[in-house]
Amino acid sequence: MIVKILCLVLVLAITWVWLNRGFFNAFIHMLCTIAAGAIAFAFWEPFAYLIMGFSPDSGFLSFLAYIAWGAALLVPFALALIVLRFATDAFLKNKVSPIGAVDYLGGAICGGITAMITVGMLFIGYGFMPGSGGVRPVDYSAESAGIGSLRRAGGLWIPAEKFTAAFYGQLSTTSLSTGEPLAEYYPDLDITGYAINISEAGGKAQPSVPYDAISIKKTYFVGSPNGSPTRELLVENAQPDAFVQQYQDLSGESVSTGRLFGVVVEFGEQAKEQNGQVIMGNGQARLLMTGPDGSEVAHPVAIISQARSSDAELYGRFMYDSEELFVASVGGASRATMGFEFVVPQGYEPEAIVIKNTRVMLDETEQNFSDPTARFAALNSGSLVGGSAVTDLDLDDVSTVEVDPNAGFRSLRPIIVSERIGYSFEVRQKGSLELNEENAILRGSQQFNPGDLDARGLNQKVTVDSFATAPDVQIVRVNVSRESPASLLGPAGRLASRVLPPQLIDTNNQAYPAVGFIYEDNSIVEISYDPASSIRGLQQVPTVSSSRSDQKLELVFRVSKGVDIRYFSVGGKVIAEFDPPVEVQ
Repeated sequence: MIVKILCLVLVLAITWVWLNRGFFNAFIHMLCTIAAGAIAFAFWEPFAYLIMGFSPDSGFLSFLAYIAWGAALLVPFALALIVLRFATDAFLKNKVSPIGAVDYLGGAICGGITAMITVGMLFIGYGFMPGSGGVRPVDYSAESAGIGSLRRAGGLWIPAEKFTAAFYGQLSTTSLSTGEPLAEYYPDLDITGYAINISEAGGKAQPSVPYDAISIKKTYFVGSPNGSPTRELLVENAQPDAFVQQYQDLSGESVSTGRLFGVVVEFGEQAKEQNGQVIMGNGQARLLMTGPDGSEVAHPVAIISQARSSDAELYGRFMYDSEELFVASVGGASRATMGFEFVVPQGYEPEAIVIKNTRVMLDETEQNFSDPTARFAALNSGSLVGGSAVTDLDLDDVSTVEVDPNAGFRSLRPIIVSERIGYSFEVRQKGSLELNEENAILRGSQQFNPGDLDARGLNQKVTVDSFATAPDVQIVRVNVSRESPASLLGPAGRLASRVLPPQLIDTNNQAYPAVGFIYEDNSIVEISYDPASSIRGLQQVPTVSSSRSDQKLELVFRVSKGVDIRYFSVGGKVIAEFDPPVEVQ
């Protein structure tokens, strides 16, 4: 409500200002505003990716990735408008004075157009900012015919955002046409950002991912090429009496016939939230389609995701049939695979999928299922999605590490399955480490004096001694010091590339990246942990020397519960093979 009132006041105020400046002045400013908007949209996507490229994974400037798309639109718009105004003011030194009622009328018309574009740009840009989900020009359907579907829900009282989106969409296909027209790739421009920010954590989840964080593994159709009744496609399972999901498109209309289109996406580390999971709502994925009425957008009706962390091949299909439904990846594997299914109306063809602002063009569809029964059979067999198994492992020079689960001393165990950090300290000593309500470490990095890490005898409420984990994840620490059987100074470790990531690999060949380390020598103990930012190369961890006996380095991993760890590797170079494989319970 507050945003709508502010936008209404701003439209009226801008119109009033230019009404009183007269037609000529208002006309010049309107042309500058139109040109500034065109410039902003021209540089929008490249500038957004540039900002995201400069944003670090952690630290103060990491917020840039969250505001990239909003800032990339509004900053060029403001700068272009300022420059154009200075240029026109310098060139047109003599202003035309008002000449009467006709001049005021012209000023009001030009001022109104300026106001609509200005407020429309502000509202569209604001939609891409975290937390803007509190404003809902797109919302869940409240009707039983489509509960869980996203649909337009009414925008501003004066529809400046719809005017701006339609105006520049039209220009992108006519006088300012390009090879990638705005109207084709953003037919829902006025609500795109707001849909993305209908996300976990009240709209504060990660709103964008870089290109290299997602890849398309597979696409498929479900249904007849000539169209199938939608109700026959939206069944919960392959049983005759299965529940039928209801669906509405963005206009609030039911789709009677069409096909389901599925896209299997593999997410990398940069797509994960701060808790180490990939979390997706149906507003954060959208399908661009082309058909008889031009470009249209659809949001997914269902998502396919790994169902149990301990079974990399077990996937389930979860319907978006209720409000605020967000599906998270399970376990701690380095990559997560998810499938998204969309209703494609008869006569339309998929063109691109957009995941959290990143658009990927689609090639020819790879597989066709005649009906949901065939699709469910492929899902249950594991062939529909498939895992993200590591291949081409280099086992030359590998060291076999005999694991004694009964070994009681920390210094004698090359691998430890426990959320404990092996030290304890008081909460007031946490420094830059972030803690949860139970005083477990959420993320951060901090150095300590070794003599300060002994909080025995203190109240547990003021003591820190563990890492925070998720219910389906356990912490595993691997000792890679000089004396450890899994040492990086061993035969295989010396040959491993320092630019490749350290990882644990389970018996299903699923990889789990290192997300931190614990380093100790005579002078310092350093604890570093960040579930959302894995270690991408050994150059990011302290170096241990073969000539120093006081150094100790443990790598910290988040591993899915229920799996068995077989290898420790750097990239594809296996450093150690655990015998027997280590159970993660």
